[in-house]
Amino acid sequence: MNVTDNSSNLDLNYVKSYLTDSAKIVTMPFHWDKKDWLKLGMVVGATGSLMLLDQKIKTFSQNNKSPVASKFAVLGNDLGNGAYTLPAVGSFYLYGYLADDNKARKTSLLALESFALSGLLTSGLKVLAERHRPSTGDLPTAWDGPRVSMKNLSFSSGHTASAFSIATVFAEQYKDHAWVPPVAYSLATLTGLSRIYSNAHWSSDVFFGGAIGYFMSKAILKLRKDDEKTATHLMILPAVSKEMTGVRVKYDF
Repeated sequence: MNVTDNSSNLDLNYVKSYLTDSAKIVTMPFHWDKKDWLKLGMVVGATGSLMLLDQKIKTFSQNNKSPVASKFAVLGNDLGNGAYTLPAVGSFYLYGYLADDNKARKTSLLALESFALSGLLTSGLKVLAERHRPSTGDLPTAWDGPRVSMKNLSFSSGHTASAFSIATVFAEQYKDHAWVPPVAYSLATLTGLSRIYSNAHWSSDVFFGGAIGYFMSKAILKLRKDDEKTATHLMILPAVSKEMTGVRVKYDF
């Protein structure tokens, strides 16, 4: 028989996977190819370009407010707030449990892990970078880092990272439903735009935060896919002979 897939179980092994996956993600750059480094370069380049436009984008967003846009901004901010998204993900896991929907449970756990690891990375960047928020009235060039401080936490956007970490998992897991990816990414984008509209982040904060959430999810999904490939090659078979009765392990390379 094939080794069973336990990636949909909320147990100790799932908790341990946070540590093992974190270690694997940290060492991933050592195994990157040219395409991976190109992606990183594009993200860094786009972030740098937006930094040159941060002040203009802030001025535009603050000078073009409306009641309708403000209502959408409230929704967008909530979609990036763990106080709202985590119960939603938890409810989806509960649905999967009650309906015996393995895919729903697995998706929920993947989303939760991506949310947690993305949040850990963005929190670290915030503390070290200590970029001043646009709401302070300071220029986008006001950075006090690198140093450890909890005062100015603009870079990067945690709300946007959270939104994209969850959206990417659902978009990938349910990409066979044509409407899921565009809806998921549209809602995550709304969160990013809402952070700019609310004067909580610069545009470059939002873009980089979204990139963190997106690529963190992609990395976790890849790790889980690799685990599943290994599981399909590993088989436990009965072993019966005159001398003994037991099992043997077979691994197909």
